[in-house]
Amino acid sequence: MNFHQSRAPLTADELKRRAEALSANAQASDHSQTHPGDEAADTPHSDERQYGPTAAKILREVKRSVALASQDAKLAVFTEAAATLADAVASQWVPKNVMVDRLSEIAVAHGHFGRDQREIEELIGQYADRASTSTQKPEQAPSGSKPLKRRLIAHRASDLEPEKLVWVWPGRIPEGKLVLLGGPPGLGKSQLTAFMSATVSNGGHWPCGEGSTLPGDVIFMSAEDGVQDTIIPRLMAAGADRERVHIVSAATKPDGTGRKTFSLKTDVDLLEEMARKIGTVRLIIVDPISAYMGGSDGNGNVETREVLEPLADMANRLRIAVVAVTHLNKGGGGGNQSALNRFAGSIAFVAAARAAFAVIEDPEDDERRFLLQAKNNLGKKCKGLAFRLEQRLVGDDVMSSNVMFEGDYVSESIDEALSASENRGAKKGQSGGGKEDVMQFLRDILSAGPVDVLDVERQARAAALLEDDKRLSKSKAFRDARTELGIKSTRDGFGPGSRYVLELPDAPWAPENPMGAPSQTRAPMDDLGAHGEVGGAQ
Repeated sequence: MNFHQSRAPLTADELKRRAEALSANAQASDHSQTHPGDEAADTPHSDERQYGPTAAKILREVKRSVALASQDAKLAVFTEAAATLADAVASQWVPKNVMVDRLSEIAVAHGHFGRDQREIEELIGQYADRASTSTQKPEQAPSGSKPLKRRLIAHRASDLEPEKLVWVWPGRIPEGKLVLLGGPPGLGKSQLTAFMSATVSNGGHWPCGEGSTLPGDVIFMSAEDGVQDTIIPRLMAAGADRERVHIVSAATKPDGTGRKTFSLKTDVDLLEEMARKIGTVRLIIVDPISAYMGGSDGNGNVETREVLEPLADMANRLRIAVVAVTHLNKGGGGGNQSALNRFAGSIAFVAAARAAFAVIEDPEDDERRFLLQAKNNLGKKCKGLAFRLEQRLVGDDVMSSNVMFEGDYVSESIDEALSASENRGAKKGQSGGGKEDVMQFLRDILSAGPVDVLDVERQARAAALLEDDKRLSKSKAFRDARTELGIKSTRDGFGPGSRYVLELPDAPWAPENPMGAPSQTRAPMDDLGAHGEVGGAQ
């Protein structure tokens, strides 16, 4: 078959309309407007009405496969798409004229893949010739819905070129791969993701002289923290270029209306579409990954793999690093379980990830954290890092914490550090945190007099009764304990130097006429000492 004689050349208007139709939303409704001369087959709904659900699926998937392929691979994927449509024509699923039209539309929309137009048209003609060797009638719409013939997808090794592994964070986070970040709650994992986002968005430097990264955009998903009161302040504290950080809050329902939680089970295509539209995404944060499993049982290996594989495939196609946050399970088996086996959920999480790291509290310093490697399939063993959380003022009365790395590596083993940290926590009673524990803590700390709220929070974190970066007012245990004890919160002073203090009711230390105030409601003006002394008097 001579392709150039089999159909008239497309006019300029037809080419324009076909390109527009190719980029149109795949969810366009049946009542969408069409231009004069547009073919009904330009919409998925029309395809299904005319050719059946199987044909519509084939047409949709070949178009999508080319659109999602990397620039270098588009021509190869287009050739596979032509072969797929030729087989569909031979099996009477798709009419031959529709095959030729769709392949032409795809080629035009992608600029003929940088090749001469005649070369691409000859390619389409070759596969149209292959389809025409069938004795079946191509113009008839298929009846019934037979399954497509099963086949293996394989490539000859000699046809594939080796690719150099590129690192976003040298030795730790590779492009196109899934990386796990685990650890107990409240140790700063989310602050670390803000630090990573800031470094990537600015093209900044990594700690301990581990190099820098090219600037890029970040897609940020967080299911546990508020966007404006927590995530934005953290990004600001880390110095992120917020123009390059895109925060996903939800997805629409399948019919395009309403809101629902993003699901790795059903919405990875939307994530890929967003990443391709932005064009310069280098990092995707999923915090925590368990919140985005779409109802799947994160403890089942098979189901977990089915959910994670599309995410990993997308990351590989687009060359985007994905950092997924998770928790660590409590140690079992007499405390002999390795850190690698402690990542929450199925072992499939760790198996799918190419690298895994854990945040662990320094057993000898409550304020210090370790970032230690649990797994790295693609690089040599990474040295441990140490960091602290620093409070920063990022706006009017808006405080947030930021990761501050130390300049030297640490030599701690992840298993030893995790075991020592948990043993120390058990000795300190860190498994507590209920209302009774908090009430006793507040009685002890306030027994000598009023204490600055910030100091109460600091000591509560040190006692593992309050999560890092969490305020007392956000802790139910502290709210209940304050109500039970009748603790009062008052403002000490005015202006920039003022502060809020907590005190027990009817504290015996208080003077009978504080500050000589004529009214009990008048605020004290003198400074309180570190232990609540007024003007130096006990």
